[in-house]
Amino acid sequence: MAEIYCDVVPHANGWVFLSDGGQSPAYPSYRLAVEAAHRHMQSVGKRRAMILREQGLNGRMQRIGDVSIYCLPRQVSGATEAR
Repeated sequence: MAEIYCDVVPHANGWVFLSDGGQSPAYPSYRLAVEAAHRHMQSVGKRRAMILREQGLNGRMQRIGDVSIYCLPRQVSGATEAR
């Protein structure tokens, strides 16, 4: 299975992610860009191994550790969310 990269990088208007030669809209924060990249990976990566990366301070791309911490909370039917 080929690995496809989804890279979160800084942009003049905030943060964007790059995937399959395309660029996302700009997001005002890093976290929003990572969440959007993760949703993108879930929607298009069903048959491919997608790797989420970020640009480090040295300019090199590095894997983002545990992607699950960026997942949006799941809504379980019949359960209430405590805030």
